Amino acid sequence: MTEESMKKRNLTGLALLLVIALGPLAALSFGSRYADEETLARAEAGDRNYDPPGIFADSYFGLPKLVGAAAQTTVSDITEHDALFQTFTQALETAGMTEVLQGPGPLTVFAPTDKAFRDLPTAEREALLNDPGRLVDVLSRHVVHAKLSATDLLQRDQVKTLGGETMPVSRGGTAITIGGADIVQSNLAAGNGVVHIVDAVNL
Repeated sequence: MTEESMKKRNLTGLALLLVIALGPLAALSFGSRYADEETLARAEAGDRNYDPPGIFADSYFGLPKLVGAAAQTTVSDITEHDALFQTFTQALETAGMTEVLQGPGPLTVFAPTDKAFRDLPTAEREALLNDPGRLVDVLSRHVVHAKLSATDLLQRDQVKTLGGETMPVSRGGTAITIGGADIVQSNLAAGNGVVHIVDAVNL
């Protein structure tokens, strides 16, 4: 075998070795690139089809189904045993309306917090809390004879209160607004209804 033939043989062998050695790496590189392109395409498709949640995304699940002892609770249980509603509870007692919230329902209560009452002018707040007749009128504006979740409220532009008045329902910024009060926490479910916490008293 000539020297030239030996060189060609060696070069051919070296080329074959390189193909064998680098082949899997090339395939892996191609596969990775293909996978990355496929993943990117899927991600881009997902972005195009993505529907961002609304500002009330948590409300779209509606109210939980209560069973057992929870199904026997009342909206009064929610407000009576929460330190947020001491003034509201006192007002209900003064107005003789506690039993209303303990009844069979269904009821939706827009419960003002203690801060909501404190935000009223002092003289007006004290006069209200000592006037059972006016308290009945005011508190009745915070109760609806129906079980309305936040989802239900979003589909309405008004509700009829226990006192027979019509209260407007709207979106106020990032909250559902009932009359002049924003719902700051929604869907506190009880067996006979639901409580929504509001930040103002609808006088």
